Amino acid sequence: MQLMKNKILILISAILFSMAMLAQESKKSVDNDFTYLVGNVGFAVDSLETVVGDIRKGQDFNFSIEMKNFGDRAITFRDGKSSRFVDISYSPNVLSPGDVGVLNIKFEVVRELPPGEMSVEIAVESDDKKSPFKFLYLIANISEDPKLYEQKSVIDTVPRLIFEYLNYDFGHMKKGKTLYHAFLCTNMGARDLEISDIITSQGCKVVGWPEMIVPSEANDAIIVRLSFLANYGVQHHTITIKSNDPINPEIVLGVHGTVYQKSATKRNPDFCVE
Repeated sequence: MQLMKNKILILISAILFSMAMLAQESKKSVDNDFTYLVGNVGFAVDSLETVVGDIRKGQDFNFSIEMKNFGDRAITFRDGKSSRFVDISYSPNVLSPGDVGVLNIKFEVVRELPPGEMSVEIAVESDDKKSPFKFLYLIANISEDPKLYEQKSVIDTVPRLIFEYLNYDFGHMKKGKTLYHAFLCTNMGARDLEISDIITSQGCKVVGWPEMIVPSEANDAIIVRLSFLANYGVQHHTITIKSNDPINPEIVLGVHGTVYQKSATKRNPDFCVE
């Protein structure tokens, strides 16, 4: 009988302890100003995605999000690039328990970004033991600026295929996501440019391309899609364009970056996909 009473008392104590822990966790995660909690850090946003509205090409868009340390130890945040277009910094870089700081985001809306809705990934890296990598997304509508598409001068009497740049670095991305990118180009020759073939490496697909004949001074774009459903690690993908440009009959474009599968401690830095 006494043994049964002891077991009941132990069970009641365990239940009360669990209820206290749950109440503490609930209090910890509920905050009217920091409603989105990831690991030990609360962000002053309603959800994973924040809609920021229209952003015109050619401008720098700055956005700030307040955050709070709900943990019991200091957390250090690392400044850096979330992608080729996004720089992030923190004020301050170290948050003590209970302290509030600011995540500063600078989004460079460059010309080659395709118009329309875009999800901008914000990767927050810290030494938070509960969740070292946190991800937020800004939902923006990229709008055109006609001044960016003014015709360029002719540089040669023959067809000339000129790209804004030949390589694109997407930074780092989580496995299972899909990336779209547009390489803008211009025929800066006096004669029509004829594109005879576009060849991509495995895992990369062209989903938008110029007309096979591009008139002199015309602007166009090659849009590619990369799906990282199976591969992870360092990524190198190529797009080869063949044309009647006598100076550069074959131009090779590159898309590079890192796809991670799990947390930073689980990644293999030597894994590479060519």
